[in-house]
Amino acid sequence: MQGIMTYCGKNQCDISGLGIDDCLVTDLSKLMEESGATQQFFVSNYICSSPNIKNIVRSLSFPYLRRCALLLKLLNSCSRVPFHERYNVLDRSHAIGDMMDTTYVALVELNDVQEIESMLKIPSLDVIFKDNVVRSIAQKWFHHFRKEFEVQRFQGSMHCIPAVPSVPFQLMRLPQVYQDLLQRYIKQRCPDCKNILDDPALCLLCGRLCSPSWKSCCRESGCQTHAVSCGSGTGVFLLIRRTTILLQRSARQAPWPSPYLDAFGEEDVEMHRGKPLYLNEERYAALTYLVASHGLDRSSKVLGQTTIGSFFMV
Repeated sequence: MQGIMTYCGKNQCDISGLGIDDCLVTDLSKLMEESGATQQFFVSNYICSSPNIKNIVRSLSFPYLRRCALLLKLLNSCSRVPFHERYNVLDRSHAIGDMMDTTYVALVELNDVQEIESMLKIPSLDVIFKDNVVRSIAQKWFHHFRKEFEVQRFQGSMHCIPAVPSVPFQLMRLPQVYQDLLQRYIKQRCPDCKNILDDPALCLLCGRLCSPSWKSCCRESGCQTHAVSCGSGTGVFLLIRRTTILLQRSARQAPWPSPYLDAFGEEDVEMHRGKPLYLNEERYAALTYLVASHGLDRSSKVLGQTTIGSFFMV
């Protein structure tokens, strides 16, 4: 339903010419067109205006189906690798541009969707779209959602996780020149205590400004506390004044080299030399892969430099 509504919102509810009539898609399209404001809720930057809505919906359901298949495998077997090794390639965000084009990735993805649909015995979308029980449940859900949306949208309490295809894990996109990042964040205030942070730490998972030092007045912005809520205990922070990385895993902390280097490929920790620094894509890609592959728990380089954070000791 979310995939259909996101598609309809992207195409402004215009599904004419798709060869689809009197089904779940037309039901939701009409409901969205009548409600108007709800179109703003189902928005995603990862969806294209392809005329094949079925493949779009299948692609958007892929991340959820993979989780279902993974759970099924874990429940029914002792296999440690429930999927083919090709996913290791797709997880390396820095390799996608070199190894695959988007057309190939889309074809591989749809083949994988079909494999999981067969595993879970999911009927075709043609059957699902025409199912009267599904259509009835969808309409009841939408009317309930619209009532809640009208009440809560002005309070800012409703949040929607955008529908996205199976995209590689990525950290926050950083500016090429460190000076741009420094000017953007160095004077920002703590969202809790409203003071300028002495040692600001930028969360590379969500972009929130935190602090590695514990303070009772702004404990919600502490790196360890934020890592729990943002990354289930895993945190990756860029220390703005030091240019280096702080890796957080529950109460454990470890340093990581700076992703910014000068023109000679050298770091300038704490910016003592004052040289212009530029984002090194290779280093940042290595950091991304370290986090995506759970290297914070396995990398000897990380574990060898790990200490217990000050928050834990307090």
